[in-house]
Amino acid sequence: MFSLLLAAALAQGPIAPPPGPPAVPLLVPSADAGIPDAVVPPLPVASLPPATHELFRRIQGRVAQVRIIERRSGTKSSIGSAFFVSAKGHALTNYHVVSDLVLHPEDYTAELDRGDSTVPVRLLAVDVASDLAVIQVEAPVADFFKLEDGEPPQGTRLFAMGNPRDLGTTIVEGTYNGLVRDALYERVHFSGAINPGMSGGPTLSGEGGVVGVNVATMGNQVGFLVPVARARLLLDGALKLEAPPDSAALMASVREQLLANQQRITDRLMATDLPKQALGEYRVPGRWSPFLKCWGDTPHDPETPYTVTSYQCSSEEDIFLSSSHRTGVVGYLHQHVTSQKLGAMRFSALYSTLFSQDPDPVSATREDVTNFRCNSEFVDVAGLTVRAAICLRSYRRFPGLYDLVLRAATLNASTHGVDTSLTLGGFSAENARKLARRYLEGLSWTK
Repeated sequence: MFSLLLAAALAQGPIAPPPGPPAVPLLVPSADAGIPDAVVPPLPVASLPPATHELFRRIQGRVAQVRIIERRSGTKSSIGSAFFVSAKGHALTNYHVVSDLVLHPEDYTAELDRGDSTVPVRLLAVDVASDLAVIQVEAPVADFFKLEDGEPPQGTRLFAMGNPRDLGTTIVEGTYNGLVRDALYERVHFSGAINPGMSGGPTLSGEGGVVGVNVATMGNQVGFLVPVARARLLLDGALKLEAPPDSAALMASVREQLLANQQRITDRLMATDLPKQALGEYRVPGRWSPFLKCWGDTPHDPETPYTVTSYQCSSEEDIFLSSSHRTGVVGYLHQHVTSQKLGAMRFSALYSTLFSQDPDPVSATREDVTNFRCNSEFVDVAGLTVRAAICLRSYRRFPGLYDLVLRAATLNASTHGVDTSLTLGGFSAENARKLARRYLEGLSWTK
């Protein structure tokens, strides 16, 4: 059934007309007999989109399935896609497809399934923030893709290729919608279905040039690509390598990239004035940077003797390190609590309960990070007394990187207050504390 559906979909491409004289302009009958028929000129052949099945036939052999093989069982543990970009057997894919080769090289290997053969691959380079990797097969390849020099015009028809759900090479049509605005990590918005297993595959122009690398989807025809410029930069570096790096060198490269990324974010935030958002009787840190998305809400329950108004901002993007560990995160939550029905003692108990709740941490396991170590103290923020707790946990594989959680609560009133939390994922201890201090300075009481 799938083969029939795929064949039907691919057959929807336009069929070139047979050679002959120029097409006669079409006459569109007018609804009003007294008005002459309108003349509609024929669509120029150059503007017609290419036939999808023809494009598929020409380039199918350039795309392969990546299989991550677990050594003990000798079978695949995950799959993705890759595509050839040099005669020497270099191929591009996503970092998240091959991350096990970086983090657990003793447990995993990788191979490419080219349809008629399966060949081992070696990992040459990664760009963890862009979610890219370069792999290579031993034997040279005769057919490979060209990376385009730049981005296509808005609205260009594109074709994403990959191996969705282990069903074989598939092509999906979509539209180029430009770079995602205000993104923390550069992404192209692609209107098309990028399904599981297509990660690491190419997205092509009608001429067959690569304009992006499949990386993620939000469903409902909302897909994302890594811009071709990021892919070209990583490939250029890999082509200059004299020998494949060992596992220690790859881990060191990932660490250096993570440190550079957190420095970039820190510099960007520290160079920006922290705006303040009104929340009840207080002012709290607002949208610190355009890459942060902010939302607010107040649940309405007439039976609840207090009101909690929340305001939260987050980057809504992260860096994939492993299936259990994400990093490169900035997020914060403010909760304004007020009550005219609770007495001072009951309100204090409620407020303490809110403060003791743990905020959502950055995704990680005990294999990835240490336990949090916290310090709590009372601080004065421009005359406003605040109880603050700052917690840090370190990355086991990447020394010098930490997750930070800051909790703070105002203590100036008996029937209202603000509880706030800041979460930073993958920062140096110095930069994390620097950002936490600036964040606390954004609290004030309007009196």
